[in-house]
Amino acid sequence: MNVFGVLLSLAGSILFLTALAMTLRANATSTVPFWRNPAETPVGSVAMRSIGAGFLVFGAVMLTAEGWRWPVLIVLVVPGIAFVALALHNRRITATAGGD
Repeated sequence: MNVFGVLLSLAGSILFLTALAMTLRANATSTVPFWRNPAETPVGSVAMRSIGAGFLVFGAVMLTAEGWRWPVLIVLVVPGIAFVALALHNRRITATAGGD
């Protein structure tokens, strides 16, 4: 059960972050809002992000038999990576636009 939970969380993390990378590449010259849809949404990225988030949470729930620290860490770290990536992308875009 623990191995399946780890594998499911890992697969969910990969799907979630791959969908984010697709979205950032599709919006290479525009900022991506944190709480709204971006200007350009790649085909399949919403489904990939949704499935990835589901796998991530379901895998973390399966790991609760071992304690609460790992599931909380998994559920907080992966979206945290996404927030940091969005912030860095948006900062790069505004710096490039402001430097012209």
